[in-house]
Amino acid sequence: MISGRPMGPGAMARGRADMWSGMGPKVELQSSPWKLTVRLLSMIKDYNYHLFMALFCLVSMSALQMTMPWAFKHIIDTTIPERDVNGLVWIGIALLIIQALRYVFGYGQRYYISFASQQLVYRVTRNLFEHIERLSLRFYERNSTGEIISRITNDIQAMQQAINGGTIMAFVGLLNMFAFGVIMLALQWKLALLVFLTVPILVGASQYSANKLRDRYLRVQEKAADVNNVLSENISGMRVAKAFAQEGRQRQRFSSENRGNLDANMSTASVQAVATPAIQMISAAGTAGVLGIGTYFIFDHSMTVGALVAFNSYLIQFYQPVEDLIRVNNTLQQALAAAERIFEYLDEVPDVSDRPGAVELARAEGAVRMEGVTFEYEPGKPVLIDANVDVAPGQVIALVGHTGSGKTTFVNLLPRFYDPQSGRITLDGHDIRDLSLSSLRAQLAVVIQETFLFGATMRDNIRYGRLDATDEEVEAAAREAHADEFIRLLPKGYDAWCGDGGVLISRGQRQRISLARAILKNPRVLILDEATSDVDTETEVLIQAALERVMRGRTTFVIAHRLSTVRHADQILVLDHGRIVERGTHEGLLSTRGAYHALYHAQFAGQELSTAAG
Repeated sequence: MISGRPMGPGAMARGRADMWSGMGPKVELQSSPWKLTVRLLSMIKDYNYHLFMALFCLVSMSALQMTMPWAFKHIIDTTIPERDVNGLVWIGIALLIIQALRYVFGYGQRYYISFASQQLVYRVTRNLFEHIERLSLRFYERNSTGEIISRITNDIQAMQQAINGGTIMAFVGLLNMFAFGVIMLALQWKLALLVFLTVPILVGASQYSANKLRDRYLRVQEKAADVNNVLSENISGMRVAKAFAQEGRQRQRFSSENRGNLDANMSTASVQAVATPAIQMISAAGTAGVLGIGTYFIFDHSMTVGALVAFNSYLIQFYQPVEDLIRVNNTLQQALAAAERIFEYLDEVPDVSDRPGAVELARAEGAVRMEGVTFEYEPGKPVLIDANVDVAPGQVIALVGHTGSGKTTFVNLLPRFYDPQSGRITLDGHDIRDLSLSSLRAQLAVVIQETFLFGATMRDNIRYGRLDATDEEVEAAAREAHADEFIRLLPKGYDAWCGDGGVLISRGQRQRISLARAILKNPRVLILDEATSDVDTETEVLIQAALERVMRGRTTFVIAHRLSTVRHADQILVLDHGRIVERGTHEGLLSTRGAYHALYHAQFAGQELSTAAG
């Protein structure tokens, strides 16, 4: 059971030194659009059938659409002059059948596209979440909660819109352009050549806007993440904001980030505002030229009125895919920018992972050994230096020292939240890096000061320690942690809701729920990181009594600020600036009158006098 999220002392300095200045410099990604597209398609390759069917439906709709201008040409040039009523009726019936078929194919196209896009969202979201779950704590120190949520939600939705927004339709539109071009050549090759002269200009304008939009949409996605981050922090820290009457400052901060998001979106809108009318103007110029020259050809008897009407209908459909491409291009460039950000996370390599052939440790005895362990969060700044410790199964080890001395780092290395730069840690003689993470962490439980509870019932939060535990085992663990007594007083007892983060119960009650969770896990190694700090005296007595029972027979590491815990420890380690400067029992260390003696009189002597007076 792991509660809370440990952070190294350098974490806040990496991109978060100024809490009001955003999330620091952004990574500028320069992935190839083609590589991104291929990688995206590989994620939905299992649904190629649905994409093919969507493509088939679209092509069928386009083919049916192409017959209609020919029908109009025949009506104008033949049916009307010859007053062929029967022919007109049959043409009308044929057009109705064509429209009915286009409706059927349109339904199929929308269904298959929706299916493929939803599968993309499901698969990418699942893969991204599962990968993020496997990443090490360093990843969470570098990336804010809002940023991570934004990539799992906003960025993936942008990718979905690229499919729903007509990407396949745009591809079919390009095929249609080729088909329309051939038909226009057959109708009047001179006019067709005039139209083709506008194509390079349209392609150049489209490519230019695509390059501009991709850069701007990357910025849009980043600013949306910043807004989510500020929103997440404000909601989580609302109690602090109200306590310090800083709601106005928080509104100002959110407004600033929201304004940045607005500016980024307006930057993309400015590109679209220029590109779309420019391409429409080129199309209009081509159409005007065709009408003018086509009219001359009619006067010259080299072209019929029906042919010009049909040619103009095909011309409109020839230019329509270009305009569709501009619209789809906006969505596509946003999706590519989102894909860059998603793949950046998917390409993250965990700092801590299983070695090939990692050993599955069934049940540990609890012998822990550190040999020359040195660890640093930032290169060149060690926070634990040449640590050597030998702990027998069932011993209680107390870690004491001033703030920043390396106590929390020491215990964070045991469950491999981080790996040391040098030295090794063993559990029952096994280097913990040779053990699978799952089997290693199955041997440990952690209870920390900042207890985290899920938005679930009391029973479910305790059962998180061992998901297959029965209700009776859950309640037995609660009784051992002195949590049963307050849980049963709640209106719904064990089925009462804790609230997000456990906000509906007190800090001391959260500590006891956390302890019950650890008891239920029945670990061989127990880590207590100031588990009784910041609670009232009565609650501390209850928790301490529970801890004494839980610690029996288990190897226990205690970061302590209470004298009672330190006094009864089998071994006390005194840390100072990352080094173990003293070790021994309470009485033995006091007699040496060294670092522990000074720390005791500064931190614990007052507690002893208070206890004696009581």
